[in-house]
Amino acid sequence: MAKMRTRDLILEVALVLLNERGESIVTSVDLANEMNISPGNLYYHFKGKEQVVEELYAQFHARVLIALQEITSQARGDTKETLAALTVVSDILQQFKFISQDVRGIHERYPSLRASLSKLLTLLFQTLAGLVKLVMDKSNVTDSSNASQLLAGNLLYTLVNFGGFDSLIQSDSEPPAIEEHLYLHFLPFLDE
Repeated sequence: MAKMRTRDLILEVALVLLNERGESIVTSVDLANEMNISPGNLYYHFKGKEQVVEELYAQFHARVLIALQEITSQARGDTKETLAALTVVSDILQQFKFISQDVRGIHERYPSLRASLSKLLTLLFQTLAGLVKLVMDKSNVTDSSNASQLLAGNLLYTLVNFGGFDSLIQSDSEPPAIEEHLYLHFLPFLDE
């Protein structure tokens, strides 16, 4: 098996650390300590945490774009297929939850990512609105009062914030999976 490059390993460890602790808490020194390397070695590959976050954001952005392109090219308005496609998007958001669960913070702390992040969220919203519209059309439901836009907004909110409150709510039961949340959004359009 090929040895992983230090730069790639830094990104892999950083993703885990940022997801566990949150971007606003983790420092460059934390990243170096977690990898058991000197801050200088980290600096050799990345000029600070900002570059690490920007590189991880680039990976996140690319994955979301690819998923949205695949989803839109295959969209036919089938509710179950739409739910499956949204689960793929949810998986990407959860892989990079330090971004998705702190969108506002990332937007504020990283001026270099602001325009890209705003465009990506806008595209995600537009894609969701288009998917919802297809499902509504196939179900012969009239899009009165911009229902597709409202439902798309709720879906975006669910996808981005999923899991963010689970740790705050004390409960003896297991929190519902994202699929259950998404399913509820589409319940009126399911035949079964």
